Amino acid sequence: MKTDSWLFRYVFVSPWPLLIFFVIPVLVILSLRYNVQFPLVRSAEPLLVNNICFLCIIACRFIHRVSRIGKPVRYGAGFSRARKGATLSLPLMEARGILEQAGYFFDAGGSYGEKRDYGYLGATLLYGGLLILLTVGTWDNLRQFSGTLLDGLGPATKLNRGETYLAINKGFLSDRLDSLPQMKILKQFLPDSVYPKGATELAFLSADGKAQSNIIQPGDRIRYGAYDISMTRLIFEPVLKVTNRALMPLFHSPIKLHPLVRKEGEFSFYAPFSYANLDGDVYYQPERNLLKVMIRQNNMLILNSEMVFQVDQQVTQGDLILSCEKLGQWSEIQVVRRRHMTMLMFGAVIVIIGGLMRIAIGSERVWLEETVGGCRIRAVGSKAKRLLQVNM
Repeated sequence: MKTDSWLFRYVFVSPWPLLIFFVIPVLVILSLRYNVQFPLVRSAEPLLVNNICFLCIIACRFIHRVSRIGKPVRYGAGFSRARKGATLSLPLMEARGILEQAGYFFDAGGSYGEKRDYGYLGATLLYGGLLILLTVGTWDNLRQFSGTLLDGLGPATKLNRGETYLAINKGFLSDRLDSLPQMKILKQFLPDSVYPKGATELAFLSADGKAQSNIIQPGDRIRYGAYDISMTRLIFEPVLKVTNRALMPLFHSPIKLHPLVRKEGEFSFYAPFSYANLDGDVYYQPERNLLKVMIRQNNMLILNSEMVFQVDQQVTQGDLILSCEKLGQWSEIQVVRRRHMTMLMFGAVIVIIGGLMRIAIGSERVWLEETVGGCRIRAVGSKAKRLLQVNM
């Protein structure tokens, strides 16, 4: 009996070839989880190509299944043929007649038949849901824009300029940023009982001169056209200078202090630093404007001091002189092009429904071969076996 070619099975039938398309996404997840750069995920292009190829395969399978959904024989004799069989004393024509009366449809040759089942519809829905997920997800990735910037009190910042952002992630078909407004920070709120992670009051200045003021805290999002604008955290940036008594500079650099998940004593902001043979830790308590600096040289603690920030304030300990030249206070703002989450959720629901239907409802298919004094039967599903009283 003729079976489908390996290429046909690869593209339209077998679930196993689809596993190859999960390799790169898994590597991406592992690289983000463990901060390891695997060879295939050092750029966005391999994942994009992977998803487009996956999309093409799923589209072929969905179209193939939809094209056969109204036909009496939908799976076909060459699809997943049963291996085990049994010989009956019944003539082939009589066995086929019993099955036809029970609702089986046979092909033109009369040796293969199947009973219509909702499992086929479930698999079609599964591929349709995957098609929606991959189409919408790939389109969103091609059009994506994500930018992060630090902004503080001062002049308005033009969000429609690429140089405004510290980091940008753009898709190949991303739009120009012309629709984004100017943003002006009006006030920054330190963490307290009202805003546990701090907050920022900002105003968007549109091209017509109108201002729209909002107070946002980490977790909030403001919709502006096709974009979501959010605050991720408050950041403090002291510029530390460490010299010896001969005024020879040992360290001179800004350090970005990020919020601690749990306070370290009274300190709620922290960052480590390293330079040459020096390394250390910087803590900050914004309510009292208090800095705590620990410096080690060759793993030996050489400075451990607290100081209230003042431009001319210095702390001397041993042979070291510590000063903080200035202290910046920034709001970390993220601008992201909005994804079509409703369509993605809709696709995911269809995938789940289709998958459950396919798992719960098996197919009923049968192959008949004429033999001397009867026929040989191979069957997928139990209905044909019960009708013909076959024990396999």
